[in-house]
Amino acid sequence: MWHEWCMSPWSLRAPKGQASRFMGKHVAEPYDLTMNTTAPGGEPVHTSIATKFMIGVTAALVTVLGVNLGLDIRQQRAQAEEDLREQARMVATQVIAMREFIARNQDRINRDSHGHFEFKYLNPAAVGRGVGQIFAEMSDYQYKQTRLQVRMAENMPDAFEVEALRRFASNPDLAEVVGYTGSGQDRVFRYMVPLKMEASCLPCHGPPAGEPDIAGYPKEGLQVGELAGALSITIPTERFEARLTQSTRSRATVIVLATGLSLALIGFLNHQLVARPLAALAGVTRRIGQGRWEVPEEEVRDLRAHQETSPLVDAIQAMSDELQALYRNLERKVAERTRQLQEAHADLEALHRSQTEFYSAMTHEFRTPLTSIIGFSQLLLSPGGDPLTPGQREHLKDILESAQRLLQLVNDLLDASRLQAGQMPLRIAAVDLGEAVQEALAVVRPLAQQREITVTCHIPADLPLVAADDLRVLQILLNLLSNAIKFTQVGGEVALTAEARSDLVQVSVRDNGPGIPPEDHEVIFQLFRRGSAHERTGGSGLGLALAKLLVELHGGRIWVESRPGCGSTFHFTLPVHGGEPRCP
Repeated sequence: MWHEWCMSPWSLRAPKGQASRFMGKHVAEPYDLTMNTTAPGGEPVHTSIATKFMIGVTAALVTVLGVNLGLDIRQQRAQAEEDLREQARMVATQVIAMREFIARNQDRINRDSHGHFEFKYLNPAAVGRGVGQIFAEMSDYQYKQTRLQVRMAENMPDAFEVEALRRFASNPDLAEVVGYTGSGQDRVFRYMVPLKMEASCLPCHGPPAGEPDIAGYPKEGLQVGELAGALSITIPTERFEARLTQSTRSRATVIVLATGLSLALIGFLNHQLVARPLAALAGVTRRIGQGRWEVPEEEVRDLRAHQETSPLVDAIQAMSDELQALYRNLERKVAERTRQLQEAHADLEALHRSQTEFYSAMTHEFRTPLTSIIGFSQLLLSPGGDPLTPGQREHLKDILESAQRLLQLVNDLLDASRLQAGQMPLRIAAVDLGEAVQEALAVVRPLAQQREITVTCHIPADLPLVAADDLRVLQILLNLLSNAIKFTQVGGEVALTAEARSDLVQVSVRDNGPGIPPEDHEVIFQLFRRGSAHERTGGSGLGLALAKLLVELHGGRIWVESRPGCGSTFHFTLPVHGGEPRCP
């Protein structure tokens, strides 16, 4: 890494295992001073207020002290780096001053007392190299003079120094480069400053390039002010890291002790000033919940001593008095309402019995004359009967059809009454829906042909048997098919399909009639209720209601999918024979 140096809802609950009462009744949940949360599985988890408070205070203390410790460590690191930089600058200044002194006194060094020239090999580079070796032996610091093209192998730059030299070359205004290399105990601080060509350096490094200098090395041909190399200083950071670690441990120990003492004091104060008064309030409310309305003075004496809880005690006592009055009034109203409901229930049962008896008697009274009318009409219309004029025969047919429709209505009314009273047993057996559908189609096909309505049927060959009463299944199919044909326009189409779905078989009857508004989807399955389309067409309001009662008696479900102008599709389900039984 390179651096450039630039100038929770609360609830009251009792201890576990203690039952409680509210208004004299057992309450499922006891009282305790807790805050409710929810576990992942949906079960409630109750944590005390003191625990919540201590967790919050602990988190706040640890956060504040932790942030303070982090900022302090950061500040210490910044200060230590600045100290290292200042030390490196001082070393660099001394080394550069030494080099300058040697460079300025080369003439005196290389001449004897008689003025004769004799090269002593004590140029700035040689002196700097020698002093650097002695400096490294006497301290942990190291420095060397380096450049991209060195004369001696020991001055060869490493990766850090190569990068720094390139940056000095590309930016003449760059005064220094700092950074770190290595890791762990081998981590060191690196500092480099550029060495610029001066007039005293020209005899060895100036022009002309390639000409041997006084020491025999080829000159580089550099000009005054150009980059001649750099001074690289290395300072170990092990002692700094050790001091920082020791300081961090000391401060962390202080933080832990301070946090522990603070939490102990806060916990004690919280128990004395918050938890105990709240526990006393819980005891008072528990007594009220158990139906003991009077609040003993000895239980609330400590509470009245606190300015914050004294008004609350008065409010609880007032609430207790009001609850007592409300409870007594409620008991009286509940008793009165219970008596009224019992009387109303008895009246309803009597009315229902009367209604059932009336339906039964009425249907029996109707069936006898209707059966006679049907029988005599069929006898008169038989080939062996008396000769009839065409008009008489047509009238007899109308009488026969009307009597048959009325008899069917009477039978449906009787069936509905029995179903509502739970008096219609089912003879459950394995039923082949395909056979039941064919039988129903045989009954309704003449009516469909009369209205030029096409009736189609699709029953899979592998459709499983259903567990049902075959006669009641036929009755359901006839009601739905007859209803579909009745509401389909002349030349329309009615389609019946069936499919297996898991342990159920779903039967669907679709027509292209006028459709049913969404608000009537539930109404049409109620007794004697008809939708808006039925109002225009006529009907007793029994067919679909009877079908619904029969389907639900088998443990199935019936519903309709329809929109005005888009026809209707009635669906019902029956359980597969041998499958899981379903409750109606």
